[in-house]
Order: sequence, then C-alpha cells, then structure tokens
Amino acid sequence: VMETVNRDNHIEKNHIHHLGFGWLSDMGGIYTLGVQPGTVVRGNLIHDVERASYGGWGIYLDEGSAHIVVENNITYNTSTHGYFQNPGRENIVRNNIFAAGRDGLVCLGAPLPGIRAFTFQQNIVVSEGAPIHVGNLPWGDLRNPGFASDHNVLWNTKGGVHHHDTLDGQNSLTTEELRAAGLERHSVVADPRFADYAGRDFTLLPDSPALALGFQPIDVADVGVRPPERRGCA
Repeated sequence: VMETVNRDNHIEKNHIHHLGFGWLSDMGGIYTLGVQPGTVVRGNLIHDVERASYGGWGIYLDEGSAHIVVENNITYNTSTHGYFQNPGRENIVRNNIFAAGRDGLVCLGAPLPGIRAFTFQQNIVVSEGAPIHVGNLPWGDLRNPGFASDHNVLWNTKGGVHHHDTLDGQNSLTTEELRAAGLERHSVVADPRFADYAGRDFTLLPDSPALALGFQPIDVADVGVRPPERRGCA
C-alpha cells in the first residue's frame, strides 16, 4: 500500500440525488480518486444522476482508487452505470443494490494488466433492459475481465440477462459465456423479490434468493440529513 494522507475516510448514510440535470458530464453520486486504505463507502442512497454527454454514474471510483470498501449502498436511475471504476486496484464491492442504469450496471473502464481491479460479491444487480456487465474494449473485455464477480443476484425486468463487451453495446455475451470467462459462476439469475420495485422500495421479501446467498438487508430509513440531536462530531 502506498503511503498517503488520504485514508480511513467513511462516506456513510448520505442521500444523494438529482445530479447533473443533463448539463454536466463525468460525474458520480460518490467520487473517489487515488489510493486510500481504510476508506469505506457505506449505506448511501444515490439516484437520478443525469449526464450531458457521458458519465452519469452512481458510485465512481476514478483513477488509481485502491483499497476501498463499497458496501450496503443503493443506486438507481443513473444515466450510465450504477458502479464504474477506472484504473484502480483491490477494491471490494459487496452487499449493494445497483438498479436501473440506462447504459448498464457494472463497468470497469480500464483494467491494469495482472491486477485485480475489484471483487464484486453478494450484490443485487437489476437491469431494465440494459446489460449487467459492460466491458470497455480495446482496454479490457469481459472475456479477460480484470476483476472478480460471483455470488450475486442478476435480473433483467425486461427479460434475458445479458452483458456487453464494449461501451457502445457491441459484442453481447450471455451469462453462460460470462461464466466460461470465470465470472458469476455461483450467481443466480432470478427476480430478487423486492417489496415494491416500481415504487423503488428495495426491501427484500422473505423468499428473496439474495438472502440465500448471504445478502444482508439494507436499511435506508436513516439516510440523509441527521436530526439536530445527532449532529456534530462523536
């Protein structure tokens, strides 16, 4: 791990919504940059991120982001992807819900040769017709992914979970082809069984297949501005 003063930051319980308005590009609800061991992005609710020409992401780990844990977050209604990572390494993305990304849900912008960019596990990923995983040829592709992904629930509300090898939507892959490349081998393609997906209530029903994979329910009742009695530094 590189020595850095940017470390041990906790970005937690924020309600971040209605960003960009179609005027801005290259943005995310939460943005990180560089090596920052001990940093955790946890319990945030992010939605309605609208780009101008490119880059309206939910959680955006940019250049060199490393040793960050991203967990228990919910993103939805993003104009690009729910989770996007540019060159970075050894991040952990677990127990999140990524839903309704217009261009896709999970994307690695540019993998570093021989380095695992991130481990993506026990997440719920819901498409409304877009690909789940999106590659970025010529820098990297899903057949040589540069990241690990398994034990997730994958679902397309329009039917037919699929993945793209390129940002422009070419080279579509099935989940079986993805598994042949080493991704999603123990993941399930199934309705995650939310209380009210159309109303964006992501509470899991008791028969959700995500629970069998070890997913821990996410409580967003306390996200956003804290009441006066909970403000200030502890």
